[in-house]
Amino acid sequence: MIELRFPDGASRQYPDDATGRDVATSISPSLAKRAALVALNGEQRDLDRPLGGSGEFKLIMRDDPEALETIRHDAAHVLAQAVQELFPGTQVTIGPAIEDGFYYDFAREEPFSTDDFAAIEKRMAEIVDRGERLVREVRDRDDAIKLFESKGETFKAELIRDLPAEETITTYRTGDWVDLCRGPHFPNTRFVGKAFKLTKLAGAYWRGDHRNPQLQRIYATAWASKEDLDAYLLRVEEAEKRDHRKIGKAMGLFHMQEEGRGMVFWHPKGWVLWRVLEDYMRRRLDAAGYVEVKTPQVLDRTFWE
Repeated sequence: MIELRFPDGASRQYPDDATGRDVATSISPSLAKRAALVALNGEQRDLDRPLGGSGEFKLIMRDDPEALETIRHDAAHVLAQAVQELFPGTQVTIGPAIEDGFYYDFAREEPFSTDDFAAIEKRMAEIVDRGERLVREVRDRDDAIKLFESKGETFKAELIRDLPAEETITTYRTGDWVDLCRGPHFPNTRFVGKAFKLTKLAGAYWRGDHRNPQLQRIYATAWASKEDLDAYLLRVEEAEKRDHRKIGKAMGLFHMQEEGRGMVFWHPKGWVLWRVLEDYMRRRLDAAGYVEVKTPQVLDRTFWE
């Protein structure tokens, strides 16, 4: 038997193979239907995964703040599934949750376009409506490599080969679609909801190395509710209105150009402002007793590290 301690201080015992859903059902069947994840000793786990031990136990609902990262994680899987359904032959690589959203990197000969976003979002909504179960599967390393190689997923096979020998290899299956992932995930795709939006495209190198194949990255955002999504999009819109790059160009202070990404080309009016600020800072530093030095601007990165 395992012993679980609940947030209210109560303790109860359960069979060794009990899952989070079993525990939720023992409290209330309706609660089990609404539960999205569980936390055991602070570690989030799938609702239908055996708990495997005793400890501090908590049920997590979809709308709890702790579930937001999983909304984005699951949405990344739904995005990848939608892309592969719409664009056969596309390879998936990695797709983590990030601040305010998620992304997924794809290997595809033909470039994506933002014109593709509407069709991808529509297919994502269809996958959500299907309510397909997210099923965790533990696999033998060699079998997992063969599985992905048989699907033409060479990047996934490479990831598995490079995992530590003691690592447990797990995949998650959604209908006929399967991805390499540690989890955790929600019980089914309906928990993702439809408060998501694809935002932009970017290039990326496999594993961040310019010597590796170039991939296509689709950025997106996902939230617990449409209200949260709308509020986020409004914040982004307002921030774009205040983008210093646009304002500086519009005011004739400076501009940037493709040949020098991130480099500022100061115009006369902008350089006057620079000098005024620089003079002010220098006066303050001199008054405070600081002395000034100047180092080279372009050096090998190891010098700064």
